[in-house]
Amino acid sequence: MDIALQYRTAKISRCVVRNFYLLFAFFSFFFARQIVAQTFSISGNIVDEKGNAVQHAKVKLEYTPHETQTDSLGNFNLKNIAKGRYELEIKALGIEKKEFWIKLNRDTIFTNIKVKSQEHELHEVIVEDRGSTFGISRLKSIEGVAINEGKKNELVLMKDLIANKAVNVSRQIFAKVPGINIWESDAAGLQLGIAARGLDPNRTSNFNMRQNGYDMSADALGYPDAYYVPPAEGVDRIEIIRGAASLQYGPQFGGMLNYVLQSAPTDQKFEWTSFTTAGRFKLVNTFNSIGGTVKCFNYYGYYNYKQGESWRPNGNFNAHNAFVSLGYQCSEKLSLRLEYTLSKYDSKQPGGLTDEQFENNARQSLRTRNWFSTDWNILALSLNYKHNIHHQFNFRAWGFLGGRNALGFLGTTNRQDDITQPRDLIKDKYKNFGSEARYLWKYYLGKYLSGWLIGARFYIGNTQKQQGLGSSNSDADYRFLHPDSLEGSDFHFPGMNVALFTEHVFNIKNKIKITPGIRFEHIRTQSDGYYRQSFFNQIDTAIKPEKRDMQRSFVLLGLGVSYNVWRNSELYANISQNYRGITFTDMRVIRTSQLVDPNLKDEKGFNADLGYRGDFKSWLHWDVSAFWLQYNNRIGQIQQVDSAYNIYRFTTNVGSSQSTGAEIFVEADVLKAAVVHHDAGHLNLYISYGFIHSAYVKSQYKNVIGNSLEFAPKHTVRFGVQYRFRDFATGIQGQYVSEQFTDATNARFTATGVNGIIPAYYTFDWNAKYTFRCVQLIAGINNFTNHIYFTRRAVSYPGPGIIPSEPLTFFVTVGIKLNENAKKLKWRTF
Repeated sequence: MDIALQYRTAKISRCVVRNFYLLFAFFSFFFARQIVAQTFSISGNIVDEKGNAVQHAKVKLEYTPHETQTDSLGNFNLKNIAKGRYELEIKALGIEKKEFWIKLNRDTIFTNIKVKSQEHELHEVIVEDRGSTFGISRLKSIEGVAINEGKKNELVLMKDLIANKAVNVSRQIFAKVPGINIWESDAAGLQLGIAARGLDPNRTSNFNMRQNGYDMSADALGYPDAYYVPPAEGVDRIEIIRGAASLQYGPQFGGMLNYVLQSAPTDQKFEWTSFTTAGRFKLVNTFNSIGGTVKCFNYYGYYNYKQGESWRPNGNFNAHNAFVSLGYQCSEKLSLRLEYTLSKYDSKQPGGLTDEQFENNARQSLRTRNWFSTDWNILALSLNYKHNIHHQFNFRAWGFLGGRNALGFLGTTNRQDDITQPRDLIKDKYKNFGSEARYLWKYYLGKYLSGWLIGARFYIGNTQKQQGLGSSNSDADYRFLHPDSLEGSDFHFPGMNVALFTEHVFNIKNKIKITPGIRFEHIRTQSDGYYRQSFFNQIDTAIKPEKRDMQRSFVLLGLGVSYNVWRNSELYANISQNYRGITFTDMRVIRTSQLVDPNLKDEKGFNADLGYRGDFKSWLHWDVSAFWLQYNNRIGQIQQVDSAYNIYRFTTNVGSSQSTGAEIFVEADVLKAAVVHHDAGHLNLYISYGFIHSAYVKSQYKNVIGNSLEFAPKHTVRFGVQYRFRDFATGIQGQYVSEQFTDATNARFTATGVNGIIPAYYTFDWNAKYTFRCVQLIAGINNFTNHIYFTRRAVSYPGPGIIPSEPLTFFVTVGIKLNENAKKLKWRTF
């Protein structure tokens, strides 16, 4: 063999050997990678209680992109899944959601996964991931474009409630929300007055009040009072987040309260629901709704009318509520919705009483000319874009036009109303616009899903508030006698707010979740107008012009932590700063029995929670927590005496306060706990308990330090028993609320009835409902022990003075549901 041939042979050999090694290395790397990244599959079939295949059920692994649907035989198959521990979720129309954990280290096949039908007992559905109970639940860690992890929250499920929805009985709707202090001073639930942790319940102004995620109060900056509350029959659920809501929803101390209304059925082209209620004191309430989905479009709307009389003379009301929603959604990615809300009511008010008058005859009325009315109009547009499982964007904008009128004699109740004299008239007009954008990014931190939310809010509001003399007649004539020269005040209150916020959930091995957050706020509030001071029978005729402009920017911080003790329970803790700006509107309303400090300052502080919540084998549910509310520059009322020995309330920055306590909710299904056959039904016992110790710890008024806060009953207890058997449900609920003060000096009595204690009180209610196919019958007796009590001492409307709560009342409701599925008109079960 010549040298050239030997050279070429050696070169080829070296090339083959080199390529062999490269090929060997490639295949070694390939097979090693396959071994490391070995994947498995999950397959099976799903059947209902009768063994029938469940078609088109959504099957997914929670917090992963792996999901599919069952075929016509109920079969499903998920492929290319890495080794690990997963939560399998099964959802379908007409069945209860089912979830369970699996450990995947080989191909897994499930045979006949059984799910429960919702057809017969839809109201008893227990959504395991929410820890749901009968009418109460919790928000998910990440829900939509909101982060709720580590926060004290409640979710009231209206469909599951056994309650008097016709008149929005707050003590029944919020029975399982511990620590809620409720004003029961308004007929038929026209207004909502609730608070917690020693905050003022007046028109729920310490909560950020929302409907479907947008504002529904009069003016979020200048006058955050809620004169409107949606009819309970039209509400799907109520979301409540305590003080830690300040980072996402606004800096209020009370938190956020969001009414989520009913929406269009996705499986029906047309559905009609109707409820008609009759009750004591000539109560008549009608609620009618229609809704449906046609291809990519959906619609829903309702109209509600109610009328009745107060249990006291000189009291009656009529109210109109309407809502329309039009939506577009052709895919899971994009949805658009346009909504309009209307609420109007007129109410004649019996006025307030002194303590002596209340004790002698709580039913009496000494005011024959007092009236109140509102007109609410909200137009809202929302857009939701879900790019994929990891990226979601939401934008909503809303405009608000509204007003309220308050007409009557505002003298204290120990003064007789001279019916020949003009009445005091207050007229408000509200014009607001707001928008809010949120972006949520879900991503994997290692193997575990975390979330990051960023958002922005822009809001402008303009409130016009006028006060002067109205007619001397007894009708609802809301016209000023001298509109060009008002005897009280005439002000415009423009306001502007810009906010940026972000929260982040760091998920550490699905065991620990840490949620830091920050919010930047810029607020500008202005006032421009004039006023004349009127106090008791002293009238200042001189016009006092006033123009103010306040701007402030600040940052709020918060941190939440949760720890999964075991699958269905967790420890949670959070601390968040809060802020409440002064409202010029309250400073320039002239009240005969109240003076307001012209140098009010903004209020600051924080909320902190530490709790343990969960459920055990679907029969025991609990949420036990402790809280601390620090409130600096707290605005409150001081009882004062003028030179003429008139006793009045002076509103000022009383000082700094601390509220600490516990909020406890426990509910148990005793039949399920005793492993009684499911045909026996469900027997639930629950208790909702709030304990609060509150006091002023710092104040320029020495007689205030150490005193209890206003509106802070030490004990608030609500408890009940509920029984459900198939289509029948009934329940008895009781409540006990200990005494509370109404001013910072802790006055126990005044001759006017404006100041003093609210004595401890109790009530017992009974409700029941029965469903037969498309018809539902509901009945109840409220306060069936006929206890005479009161929960409010009003400074102005609807008083002044003690406003007695309702005695024994009863009601009966008949409901009916009809729908059109395809071309066939038929009755539909509730």
